[in-house]
Amino acid sequence: MRNFSYSRAATSQEALTLIATLPNAKFLGGGTNLVDLMRENIEQPDALIDVTRLPSTGIKESGCGGVSIGAEVKIPRWRIIP
Repeated sequence: MRNFSYSRAATSQEALTLIATLPNAKFLGGGTNLVDLMRENIEQPDALIDVTRLPSTGIKESGCGGVSIGAEVKIPRWRIIP
């Protein structure tokens, strides 16, 4: 695994600012296998942005028939918020 920088986003806006300004950055969230892919040199980001402590906003239906999934939504806790 190669070296990378690590940042923990305190807000959604900070996470978006970091991903826009850090070259070759990836979000790190719970339940992802990004670290495993990094160990195998499949993924090689220069920066990781931890979004695991951002508040969960649940899952909301969008106006186009899609859904919006909050940053910390756990699979067993998925629910639709009207």
